[in-house]
Amino acid sequence: MLKRLLAKASPLLGSHGDWQGSCLLCHQPCDNEPLLCSWCRQALHQSQPRCRLCAALQPEEILTEVVCGRCQRRPPPWERLQVIGDYQPPYPALIPRLKYSGQILLAPLLARLLADHLDCDDRPEAIIPVPLHWWRQWRRGFNQAEEIAQALGEFTGIPCDNSLLQRIKTTPQQTTLSAGQRRRNLHGAFRIRSHQYRHVALLDDVVTTGATASQLTRLLHESGVTKVEVWAICRTLRHSK
Repeated sequence: MLKRLLAKASPLLGSHGDWQGSCLLCHQPCDNEPLLCSWCRQALHQSQPRCRLCAALQPEEILTEVVCGRCQRRPPPWERLQVIGDYQPPYPALIPRLKYSGQILLAPLLARLLADHLDCDDRPEAIIPVPLHWWRQWRRGFNQAEEIAQALGEFTGIPCDNSLLQRIKTTPQQTTLSAGQRRRNLHGAFRIRSHQYRHVALLDDVVTTGATASQLTRLLHESGVTKVEVWAICRTLRHSK
């Protein structure tokens, strides 16, 4: 998929299809690695242990996946959260380029990085992207979660179902709201069609307070899904209140 998208940028491809541009982050040549050089790709991966439920970093001496004290006291509704890393450099230089500048080539790049990071021993039946309201998607021209999910489906072999969930109510931008406001903002905002899934992965670009993922996870559970994983490129350092 990445090669097909790179073909649209043919002036930057060599005779053998190699990327002839510079790394998006360090601006050094990266002929052998599309969009990011191997050094910056490695820097994107954070290998320190994380909480199974909120993906918060845990002490390095912990060797196995754990549930942090916060999640033991107040667990989220999903069964697992997997991210590549925290929303800190270089992610603030990459994700907004996809969402707000229309750099669609970043979707398969981020999907590839996530695919390399995921633990998929218990494979979901489908990847479900977080939906946008049709008006916002029309204005933006695409849904960044859907673009990432479709690419991730090709990399992992897990089908992407972008029609299971629908956003039926347009709401203010979540980025301007507190955690409590986000939860109230999302009440009645989504609809789900009938299905036979029992285990799915809900895909978003960034998990902030978890309000959207929580609302959709509850909707999926109510519809018969018994296991919901949340997959995202990264999580912010801000917690729900």
